[in-house]
Amino acid sequence: MAVNPDILCINYLDYQKDILDMICKVQGKLIVIDNADILLDDRARKYISLDGKNQYLIIGRNPQNLFATKENLFELTSRKIGEQTEFSIKPYL
Repeated sequence: MAVNPDILCINYLDYQKDILDMICKVQGKLIVIDNADILLDDRARKYISLDGKNQYLIIGRNPQNLFATKENLFELTSRKIGEQTEFSIKPYL
């Protein structure tokens, strides 16, 4: 994903960066944010909730100020099958 110019990945390594500034500068991207609980302040969350130029995959536990609805909240589940782990998503609420 890091080599795909249509995807912007933000994670714990970006902790000291201005996340809001990073996402304001791009358009037409899928922005994947891991550890969103730590990385997103209220200003960034409000910007994301109204951003019509990008799509977001936000990984975190706190959907506050993201205008999230039941239809767009999911939970990651996993199950062990032999030596492999299978991941899937299911509706959160």
